[in-house]
Amino acid sequence: MEVEEAGGEVENAGKDEAEAEYHSRDFEWEDLKEEVESGPVFSYHLSPFLDPAASTTSPPQPSSEAWRSFHRRHASGKFFKERRYLLKEFPELCSSKDHAKVLEVGCGNGSTAVSILRSSERITVFACDCSKDTLEKAYEIISNTKGINIKDRFHPFLMDVSKETFPDWLFCKACQTSLGKAAASLLDPSHHGIREEHPVFLGENQCCAGGMDFITMIFTLSAIPFDIMPTTIEQCVSVLKPGGLLLFRDYGTGSHTTV
Repeated sequence: MEVEEAGGEVENAGKDEAEAEYHSRDFEWEDLKEEVESGPVFSYHLSPFLDPAASTTSPPQPSSEAWRSFHRRHASGKFFKERRYLLKEFPELCSSKDHAKVLEVGCGNGSTAVSILRSSERITVFACDCSKDTLEKAYEIISNTKGINIKDRFHPFLMDVSKETFPDWLFCKACQTSLGKAAASLLDPSHHGIREEHPVFLGENQCCAGGMDFITMIFTLSAIPFDIMPTTIEQCVSVLKPGGLLLFRDYGTGSHTTV
């Protein structure tokens, strides 16, 4: 039974305003501007755009070490706030009646994963990042967050999405075929390191996790060089179940000058 209390509209209006304010300030523009302009990870975004097809030279590639250095400087986790607006922006994440699987690409310190895990006990999050230290920090933060039970629900793994393909245990070829899903056409395993380790959280009779219902890329796509963005997005789509969604948010006005 739902009970509506007197003054509920005023209270809800205030709540919406507070959430909207948080939505617009989940990072400080000046802090972000400084990181973008001084960070080697983003340097190629500040250079004039070159059409890869017309250029004979490859753009500079951001290194995984640059990201690891970045996260070490912000090891306290205070630089990133929990993304409380996420479920209002992407309500699909909590609309599923069945148990949903989410893959967070470039999870950082877990500020996205923690909001998703908090929203429903029926959601399992797989999270990858190129920094082992960052993954350990994310696990620590999420494990110590009140109100979240992560047992069998949070599975971080080390991977650089700009250089490696997703492991077969996320969505094996046999399961893709059984669901009528064709393999991604742009992927070429000979140009990527393939990770085949079978994770301990899969049961003995489980060949894979069965594919993802959602993939989130929150402030991740901008860290990927332009020339490999199409391949990266396609390989993300390759581990989605039929009908799954790729959800992303990234910088806009006031941040990268090329976006």
